[in-house]
Amino acid sequence: MANNRLSDLIHILVYIELHDNQKLTSELIASSLNTNPSLTRRMMGQLRKANLLETTQGAACPKLAKNPNKITIFDVYMATCPDSPLLKVDQNTSKECQVGHIIPTILNKYYLEIQSTAEAKMRRITIADIADDVRMDIAHHQKNSDTFAKI
Repeated sequence: MANNRLSDLIHILVYIELHDNQKLTSELIASSLNTNPSLTRRMMGQLRKANLLETTQGAACPKLAKNPNKITIFDVYMATCPDSPLLKVDQNTSKECQVGHIIPTILNKYYLEIQSTAEAKMRRITIADIADDVRMDIAHHQKNSDTFAKI
């Protein structure tokens, strides 16, 4: 099953960027994530530990620790404490089967290439890029519809 922690951490940073210098409680941020405030605070703790977010105890005004142009998706990915690669090879294959014996080695080679390519792309995408895309989409929808609540 895929882990959505990276998506949630990016969401938090973009939300904070779009609400710069506003009062942002963990309840408010959690409502945007559709999760609970406790989990949101833990995720914000991960971002703090990675030096991507600054918070003050008792004050509901988190802010990005760096310019959003300087925070890459790779930085956020590293904050998720990736203890395993994006794709994991099943090592529990039959060693008596010619395919089962070699497939983990072959797949590992390709998966490492995919990991490297993905990480290189993550290093080029910033929180500012994503925030800009979100702003454009919000402006488009606000002009054409009243479907969404104000950010």
